[in-house]
Amino acid sequence: MNIAATEFALEPLVFAVTSVDGATAACQSHGDCETAAVLASYYALVAKAVAASEGRVVKVIGDGVLVVFPLSRAKDAVTALHALQAPATALWSGFDARCRVCIKVGSGPVATGMMGAPGAERFDVYGAALNELFKAPGSEFVVMAALAAALR
Repeated sequence: MNIAATEFALEPLVFAVTSVDGATAACQSHGDCETAAVLASYYALVAKAVAASEGRVVKVIGDGVLVVFPLSRAKDAVTALHALQAPATALWSGFDARCRVCIKVGSGPVATGMMGAPGAERFDVYGAALNELFKAPGSEFVVMAALAAALR
């Protein structure tokens, strides 16, 4: 299989990943179906919160959600994500008091394009800057240094 790199574009974006501390323990206590119902509400909450800032949910996996924004909306993106954190945590902590939503936000160039298994491709992003975000130590709300500097 030979895939040309021209099928992808390098785009400067703001990207964020959300996760839920305590979600695994909550699922073990409450069961898969009940947790899945909370996840459905959570995904909808995230999608609605980021849409006004031209944010886009790229993918979800369990309690993790990856979203991207145009770099020109960086300040709005951080504001929207800050505003999302309290209601998202309220949703999860209402389900299980051990849960809290954590958000990490960064920016940089990432490859964008249609990715996935043949016949099931969808928009996705990949790149070193995004990998750095995933590997960064987490806390309740993290803004990576490069993005923080750009926002000043």
